[in-house]
Amino acid sequence: MKNVHRGFTLIELVTVMILVGILAITLFSRIGSLGTAPVQAGRDDLIAALFFAQQQAMMRSNISLELTANSVSVNENGNPIQVSNDYYPLRMPEGVILPALTLGYDKLGRTTATEIVLMGSGNSSGVSATIQVDASGYAYAK
Repeated sequence: MKNVHRGFTLIELVTVMILVGILAITLFSRIGSLGTAPVQAGRDDLIAALFFAQQQAMMRSNISLELTANSVSVNENGNPIQVSNDYYPLRMPEGVILPALTLGYDKLGRTTATEIVLMGSGNSSGVSATIQVDASGYAYAK
């Protein structure tokens, strides 16, 4: 009578465990970064609004950018500017909190140098993004 053993070898088991571990690390790293998406989207929206305000200041007078806890507005003489079929203020994505701030621009697009920190809340809690605004009006993510 023949003794037949069926099963996996140790090498096969170790190989499968390594592959499952690599897949798990890849998937969990992507799931963990979902909380950063709203903050990054808010950062990009705010940088676009800062550039828009600078461009408008070089064409018009009395341009300001106003931040509230959950929105950004580019204003002319205190009134929101129309962009396409939409008006400012632009609402930030859910879970993004802005500091209250108003920046005024001169005819050369210059403003007060400042640092703006966006904070995440809810699912984005603990996530932040920093935007540096130079006195020249140039804005960039830090």
